[in-house]
Amino acid sequence: MRGNVLHDSKSGQDVNLQLKDGDSLIVAVKPKPPAKHLRDGLEDDDDEDDLKFQLPQSSSRWKRRVYAVLHDKLKLPDILLMAIFSLSLKMWVIIIMWFVLAPVAHRWDIGPLYILGTGFGIILLNLGQRKPGDVSAYSIFNEDFRELPGTLNAERLDGDIRTGQI
Repeated sequence: MRGNVLHDSKSGQDVNLQLKDGDSLIVAVKPKPPAKHLRDGLEDDDDEDDLKFQLPQSSSRWKRRVYAVLHDKLKLPDILLMAIFSLSLKMWVIIIMWFVLAPVAHRWDIGPLYILGTGFGIILLNLGQRKPGDVSAYSIFNEDFRELPGTLNAERLDGDIRTGQI
């Protein structure tokens, strides 16, 4: 049966296979479909449905309308729809304002400074705040120079060697 597909016995065909020395047999097992409660209403025969972007049921009415226009009428790809709908309205306003102010910065010959300032602004705004009692990861900012948990230093290595833990 060189190069042919062998069917299982459930299909009603009996398989009579005789192998000789030097023959090889490639076996592939068809995976079982996921349990009904995991499929969540998706069709069995269309695997690409798993990769398609869908708005959550709790989405607002205006988001659903914008999605309908972008998906149905403009036929935007799902990856672009994911990028569009993953950002908040506040973030979209910031992005639009950045692009509006970019030509102004270029006209005043401060374009590179505008881009560098944007980079520093993003870094500084994403630093976060320490809660009371949290230890800083940087010793220069660490009040009382307390050792951070898990810090590996000479004293710790010496203590581990002397107690026989290494």
